[in-house]
Amino acid sequence: MSDLAIFGGEPAVREAVEMAWPIVSDGDVARVAEAARRGEISYDASEGMVAELEDVFESRLGRPYALATSSGTAALHSSFFGIGLAPGDEVLAPTYTYLATVMPIVACNATPVLVDAEPDTGNIDLDDAERHITSRTRAMVVTHLSGHPVDMERALRFARRHDLKVVEDCSQAHGAVSSGAEVGTRGDVAAFSLQGRKLVAAGEGGILVTSDTTIYERAVMLGHFAARSELEVSTPHLVPFAKLGYGLNYRMHPLGAALAIGQMERLDQHLEWRAGNFSAYDDILRDIPGLDPAPRQDHVSRHGCYSYQPLYDPAEWGGLPRSAFIDALRAEGVPATVPTSLPLHREPFFSCAETGITTYSVDPGRRLYRAGDLPRSEGYVRSAWRLPAYPRPLSTQMLTGLAEAFRKIAAGAEQLRRHTHATAA
Repeated sequence: MSDLAIFGGEPAVREAVEMAWPIVSDGDVARVAEAARRGEISYDASEGMVAELEDVFESRLGRPYALATSSGTAALHSSFFGIGLAPGDEVLAPTYTYLATVMPIVACNATPVLVDAEPDTGNIDLDDAERHITSRTRAMVVTHLSGHPVDMERALRFARRHDLKVVEDCSQAHGAVSSGAEVGTRGDVAAFSLQGRKLVAAGEGGILVTSDTTIYERAVMLGHFAARSELEVSTPHLVPFAKLGYGLNYRMHPLGAALAIGQMERLDQHLEWRAGNFSAYDDILRDIPGLDPAPRQDHVSRHGCYSYQPLYDPAEWGGLPRSAFIDALRAEGVPATVPTSLPLHREPFFSCAETGITTYSVDPGRRLYRAGDLPRSEGYVRSAWRLPAYPRPLSTQMLTGLAEAFRKIAAGAEQLRRHTHATAA
């Protein structure tokens, strides 16, 4: 076995792989250019490229309403506003998720109640959710983290038992399928991000989808005042306010919509390519002690392949810190990384009485969290790491190099431990 690259040996991976995302085709460029030449650089209502993109989502997901927004965050804010949250209402939310899943709840003057994570996926732990139910609980938001869908059959049974609205955050899971149903099809409302790193990329943008007319019309009034809200709002008690709406501009840029249309056309192809890479990762890691391949629970019919996140067990590596393992991988040419975000309950907004936020009504009686309150999420962050979801199928040469890198590091684990302990001393 050759020497570890971190100690001067030859790296196992020597092939440069194109990482650029999104993959922009000539057709994408032509569609965007043609829209620009026609002067379609803003719309007042659902028209042109925006209407076409909304139609694509409605058709794929089988939902009657799709609303294009300026970002995934705007789609989430619109979703929470759409379900009619009121001051004092509580919303169960995963502690391990991106801030945009949760902070729009605060913008609706409601209170997020954080729930622990599953130890293998990082997704919301539905068993832990039960203990957070109170008389004020009105809704639950689930994030399909890294493309691994939440078990929506379980989530919906839980929600029905407690009479809760369900918001799906599908920002990292375009095309993922749970128990035969695509994400975004089963919650009361769902939000997708179309930010540049997402599987369907518009640069910036988002989509809200729902089958509920009231949720949809409230979302339209929140961020699409005047032309669109006047055209589409028909609920009698909302009609008098439709022109002014609620004063926010969450309209999507037409050129972003033009780009996203092509990305939607190729979504299944991109998922197939990434799934092949993820399967190859599974094969490589399966025989390495202390490295659990990225999870795939039984209900998952198709993974969203946004991020490949296996788990590292330092005990199986004789106490070798994860950081030393990752450094050794990177020296071998494997662009491995670790999560950089803390669970939200470790952020000052959720752990300090003084939030510094005066724009919204922050519940003074809300729970303040401490380290250890939601331990499985903290354990997940300590054990998870990432391999890149390459945009195209990996070559045999690249996969051979990756496998060699892991074998080298496993064989050289004792040398790594001695070096790490000596450096620490």
